[in-house]
Amino acid sequence: MKRLFPILLFLASAAHAQAVDSTTRAKVAGSGAEPFAGALPNDIVNASGAVNPAAYKAIGNAYSSPAAITYRFGEPPTRTDVQTFPLRADVGQISHCGGGCKIAYQLGKESTAMSNNYVSTHGAAIGVPLAGSSVSDSVAWFQASAVDRNTWMQRPQVLWQAGKLLPSAMDGYYRDGVLSPNEAADLPIVADRCANSADSSCRVSIIGTQGSATRGATLFTIGNTTASNRASVQFPVGLVPTGISSTAGGELAVVSLWDTVNVKGKVAIVSLGATCEGCTLKGPRYDWWHGFIDSVHVGFWDQGNFIFMKIVGYVDLPDTMRAPTGIKVTTGMTPFDAVVHPVGKEVSSIGLLASPLAQNRSKFLPGGEFHATYAKGGVAVVISKSEKKAAFIDLGPYLRFTNGMFLNSEESNAETRNIGMAPDQWPYPIAAHPQSAPVLVKIVNLDEKPTGVATTVRSYWNKDDRERVPDTPYWRNTPRQPRAWIATQDGTLRIYSLGRYAAGPKPTTPDPADIAEVGRVTGLGAGVTGLSESKGLDQRPDALNTAVLFYRRAERQWGWVGFRNDGTGSVIRRMADSRVDPVAVAELDQYSTSGCMVAVADYSGASIKQYRCGIVRYSLPSSQTSFCPSDGPGCPTLTPNGEYAGGLSLPFRPFSVHSSNAP
Repeated sequence: MKRLFPILLFLASAAHAQAVDSTTRAKVAGSGAEPFAGALPNDIVNASGAVNPAAYKAIGNAYSSPAAITYRFGEPPTRTDVQTFPLRADVGQISHCGGGCKIAYQLGKESTAMSNNYVSTHGAAIGVPLAGSSVSDSVAWFQASAVDRNTWMQRPQVLWQAGKLLPSAMDGYYRDGVLSPNEAADLPIVADRCANSADSSCRVSIIGTQGSATRGATLFTIGNTTASNRASVQFPVGLVPTGISSTAGGELAVVSLWDTVNVKGKVAIVSLGATCEGCTLKGPRYDWWHGFIDSVHVGFWDQGNFIFMKIVGYVDLPDTMRAPTGIKVTTGMTPFDAVVHPVGKEVSSIGLLASPLAQNRSKFLPGGEFHATYAKGGVAVVISKSEKKAAFIDLGPYLRFTNGMFLNSEESNAETRNIGMAPDQWPYPIAAHPQSAPVLVKIVNLDEKPTGVATTVRSYWNKDDRERVPDTPYWRNTPRQPRAWIATQDGTLRIYSLGRYAAGPKPTTPDPADIAEVGRVTGLGAGVTGLSESKGLDQRPDALNTAVLFYRRAERQWGWVGFRNDGTGSVIRRMADSRVDPVAVAELDQYSTSGCMVAVADYSGASIKQYRCGIVRYSLPSSQTSFCPSDGPGCPTLTPNGEYAGGLSLPFRPFSVHSSNAP
């Protein structure tokens, strides 16, 4: 919050119900899980790499059990020779929030006499309840960082606006029967919040639940206190979500799935629709961060405060890839590609300036002023840890079909306004329009187990392939090749080109040859647990495209790989702390005030722990503030390599954490 200005696709059948043997499930769910006959220890495959159905079903149907957590993230850390970062102590507490709230700050001094550029970053986490199966004890939102009244807050804390860890949306989900407060099937097992630069359309997290033999897994959203619309959809029984990723413009989400009935891997295509905060699907709208104000455009760009979800189809993965464990999507676009700067007017966006869309379609067609502001294609990268494979799925056909429905004619545009879950309502099932079907382009065999996947955001094919030479009137070529990064358990980062599949704003004609391994970075260290996006390590320019964050649970460590313009890379920074069991690590958004921060999901410690990795520089110069001014040395960390920012205790053991700048 701030006060600043081809493979066949088909619809799923409901006949997926099949109970899992209770004895088998008990072995997996207990802390003393036993390996299955024919399966490797802590795995679901045998020595030949073939999936063991019993192990697959047991892990899949208890995806947050102790055995599944070990399968997903590796063994808990036992290393003791790890440094302990010093804690940055609290300086005082903000006094203006009212209601008796106490929000501690760690730098600066509260002042009401100076300009106040208020910015906050909110986080969300999910995990395993410390006791029982309370859904309310498995999800939380929190203030990850904030700048307010010349102070800096870096310790994770309960949101002062809410006063509690439980997101406000949860009461609505319980009331509407979307989730049940004490239903084990509704416990969350996977989450994602698309990563982009601060003040982007990645407003909310999408969370997937476990499901059961009688209740389908559910996707639902939680956001922050100023972007808290609710959206949800349910899968058929037997489909277990293992990974989620949404596009930067909020057009769609892709979900990797285990089909525990048929022992098969799938990817779901979920169309998304957003609207202004507090608005309804059919009701009136207002100017909310310059999004569309005429109607909800499901499947087209908007500001990411989702109110509608619909599963439009599935991609069947081949029998050699039954167990996908992660997925990432990129279109080659960022939300800022939709920002418009009208001459002599306030900064706006295509949503506000092109409302109503039905009367402004021509602006988005070739030759129109907004033609280069929305995605023309995209690619999803899927990994399977056990089967040592990666798959690349072309989403271009679906995006082109959706774009065409909105833009090609008055008649097709009118159809997009009949929104609903029925097959004859928008968005339409892929099976009814085969030309919209995503295409499985390539399966790649890996020589080690993949444990993390990430992608660049911008595309080589967009308008940002050159940059100005600092302090000169000259420009230089700076190609930003679209890439996928796949980390393997041995500590290698494989770099794949995505070429014209990450189309960006220009229509392209991709070729399977575009997707190829183009390099490797070694030396990350054995036991890499996962990857996440970098959002500005020590003010690194274009961090989302030039760096990636990795983490290693067993070593209590995380670090960054940095990339050069030629695509090669190396490890540029590491941090480790004795306090944490890091099953997930997320770098926080930075807005007008920089100060590199990471949030760590400390599984064994049942907490979020945060660390500062960079210098704090406030948005104002020294002529206007003495608080870490932008034109000075800033406020460094307590050690050259960082400091401990503090922790927030949770009623669950977290295995996922995400954050974004709150609007």
